[in-house]
Amino acid sequence: MAVAVLLLTACMKDFLDIKRDKTQVIPVTLEDYRSVFENQAMNYNYPVIGEIGSDDYYITAQQWNALSDPVQRNAYIWADDIYQGGTGMDWNRSYERVLYANFVLEGVSEIAETPANKALRDEVIGAAHFFRGMNFFLLAQLFCRQYEPTTAAGDLGIPLRTTSNINVQYKRASLADTYGQIIDDLEIAARLLPPVMSLNTRPYKAAAMGMLANVYLQMGDYPAALGYADNALSLASDIIDYSEIDASLNLPFPQYGRENKEIVFFTMMNNASILANARLTVDSVLYNSYDMHDLRKQVFFFDNVGRITFKGHYSGSNTFFFTGLTSPEFLLVRAECNARLGNIAASVEDLNRLLSKRFEPQLFEPVSEDITQSELIRLVLSERRKELIYRGRRWHDLKRFGNDPTLEESLVRVLDGTAYTLPLASPRWVWPLPPDVVNLGGLTQNDR
Repeated sequence: MAVAVLLLTACMKDFLDIKRDKTQVIPVTLEDYRSVFENQAMNYNYPVIGEIGSDDYYITAQQWNALSDPVQRNAYIWADDIYQGGTGMDWNRSYERVLYANFVLEGVSEIAETPANKALRDEVIGAAHFFRGMNFFLLAQLFCRQYEPTTAAGDLGIPLRTTSNINVQYKRASLADTYGQIIDDLEIAARLLPPVMSLNTRPYKAAAMGMLANVYLQMGDYPAALGYADNALSLASDIIDYSEIDASLNLPFPQYGRENKEIVFFTMMNNASILANARLTVDSVLYNSYDMHDLRKQVFFFDNVGRITFKGHYSGSNTFFFTGLTSPEFLLVRAECNARLGNIAASVEDLNRLLSKRFEPQLFEPVSEDITQSELIRLVLSERRKELIYRGRRWHDLKRFGNDPTLEESLVRVLDGTAYTLPLASPRWVWPLPPDVVNLGGLTQNDR
């Protein structure tokens, strides 16, 4: 942990770069503290290692051998040692955002609340809790076991840094305490953030509600996830009609602002050369699962010299993958929770609401309510995978599916005739902590 924190202290100088008044060095006003979150670090460089390890794509042995980054090479085959002496940028950049959040919380605590500043003060405090809770959650999906209520108190979580003081060292909390902190942060954010926001690079109430829905979905608490998804959708429910999207464009979707009305909160993944269009080939089973009249098949994919690859980025870039929150994701969370809770009609209604905007209008056939619960769950999960492809969600889902004997599956890669497997019970579903962090921070390493 010490190395990660020391690396992050260098980021404090970035406050100089995000000030409107370049003569100021330290934030003083609430506006100053809000400007801290205008730093690109808060929206860019989100974790990529889970996407590298997921099953939505493959690369050839020649492409794999040509990769220069050992983390990407080794994560692709779920190796025991993925860092080879290097560090983990997913870890460092996530804790960088936590550092910023803690810095803001400490600074704003020194500014007394008044009737005149209450709204802005609440927004800034809410945003800080949102960023901290969200990044703790993303770290937990990569570096901790899948949450199980019966074992969470004894399972290892992450260091829960709640101060910007780099001299304070934190050991790994329990997984139960980790999720408790995540929920506490996001609940505060949901209470304090405003109900509307002009920029989708800033969090607002719907983003916090949607993150809570994701957290509870990962925990398997479907009633709670359903409630938060419903709350998020009450504030952000827009869905793009894909029949109005020009599928011939190299990048069909706009990046920022309200041009893409589905985006509730904008983030992008770390750049990874293994996922570049020159290498990534979409899993053929996944690609063929899209109906011929499903417009996502045209809008998301293109033939790159005989290989099917991806262009449906909400990031506005084919280099950086979008990982933010959208209203269709909340809809799919609600549909899944209703399906698992036996609310067939409500789940089907949400599913049809989404799919009616994804199929050719005259050829869309609604899902019938005459469907069994197990069939509906599988259908919702299939649509979740197809809708949220390459958005950093697949690794989270694969981990939680390991608790369901009807959904669990091992992963396999084949390179030059050699098969690399990730069995269901393998400890390698949990990524190792960066070794420099373990050695200098005195943290317990994950088993491999």
